[in-house]
Amino acid sequence: MDSMGMTDKQFNGFVRFVLDDILEVLAKMSDSEEKTKLQKVADNLQKTLED
Repeated sequence: MDSMGMTDKQFNGFVRFVLDDILEVLAKMSDSEEKTKLQKVADNLQKTLED
């Protein structure tokens, strides 16, 4: 059975989609521990795109 995977281009598109949504949420959040953690996730996703 063949497994269905993603190409690099598809993966980067998915990461951009998720990152965009996270950045929208961050813009609406007040400062909190949760916002700091979510910002860290956004930073890691951005680094993934840059690699």
